[in-house]
Amino acid sequence: MKLIILGPPGSGKGTISERLVKDFNLLHVSIGDLLRKEAKKNTALGKEISGYINKGNLVPHHMAVKIAKKAIKNKKNFLFDGFPRSIDQAKEIENEGIDLALYVSVPEKEVIKRLSGRLLDPVTGKTYHLKYLPPPKNILKRLVHRKDDTPKVIKERFKVYHQETEPVIKYYQKKGILQTINGVGKTEEVYNRVKMIVKKLK
Repeated sequence: MKLIILGPPGSGKGTISERLVKDFNLLHVSIGDLLRKEAKKNTALGKEISGYINKGNLVPHHMAVKIAKKAIKNKKNFLFDGFPRSIDQAKEIENEGIDLALYVSVPEKEVIKRLSGRLLDPVTGKTYHLKYLPPPKNILKRLVHRKDDTPKVIKERFKVYHQETEPVIKYYQKKGILQTINGVGKTEEVYNRVKMIVKKLK
């Protein structure tokens, strides 16, 4: 089972992915996480990636594809979380034989509301939300806001998302492997919508 999950920033892709990975025994490939991990390293590539991320820009597609292909090497069950983000990337992974692209649809206003309340645990790398995904009380003090969750950067990310990623949604639609999910509602409700669709693949 080779899946892709797409959606605007803050649409809940990470949370949905974590549960799909457990329920369907998939390798979770979050390009964002892999890029952030690389950005923390003091390598030339890490520094370059860091420059893009901090400005809210997408990392050049060849870098993301390189990291993606390395992560899935010969694997038959995986889930790409928030990747591909451009038509170029989608074409580069064409021969991986993607079975299904899930698109989590959430209106812009809702996303801005969600992102401004998001907190990151610098120790585990997990993301929480004070309202939608409350963190355990014992770690509350160490949580921080992500650098890319400021209103200015959120707006920039949305601009980039509309320009780059929306064509990818249309691309998979034309291929007949796209399923759109309403991403508004309680976490459990949204996940159940996704799970029902993925179950049909088995």
